Amino acid sequence: MSKLELIRSLYDYNQYANDEVLAVASELSLEEFESTRGTSKDSVEGNLVHIVAAQRVWLARWIKGGNPLPMAQAQAVHGLGAIRNEFERSHSDLREFLAGLTDERLDRPLAYKDSAGNPYEQLLWRLMLHVANHGSYHRAETAMALTALGHSPGDLDYVYFEVAREAGRRR
Repeated sequence: MSKLELIRSLYDYNQYANDEVLAVASELSLEEFESTRGTSKDSVEGNLVHIVAAQRVWLARWIKGGNPLPMAQAQAVHGLGAIRNEFERSHSDLREFLAGLTDERLDRPLAYKDSAGNPYEQLLWRLMLHVANHGSYHRAETAMALTALGHSPGDLDYVYFEVAREAGRRR
């Protein structure tokens, strides 16, 4: 398996896991969805917004080298419907980006600026790995909050994604 195939598979998993968590989050009451639950972004809503905002901001960095808008503005989305729409848009844009990606591009350094305007440079594959890992971290927090509310998303490990994919199952 090439690095490109591995990255594409990781982003297929990323979408699958996001969709699983979103499906379970839709079972919550508005109060449960918005209330403080001890996650790094306070609530299930806050964590989901943070995950999708990071995906959108990082994709803009990979394409344009910088943020089209500050992270705080990217995170100014509220309500499950709006968040779900942001994820759909983000996943679609990521699939389009991945379709045009090559192993050679993955191995090239990418210059970008963070939300504060600080310049950095890193290999693209490392940045893409970071974003997928970042999503896993915050999904795990969200899954814990959902489980505490009696709405477990179940096992979100990569291996379960592969089992579901091989069986042609998705939520």
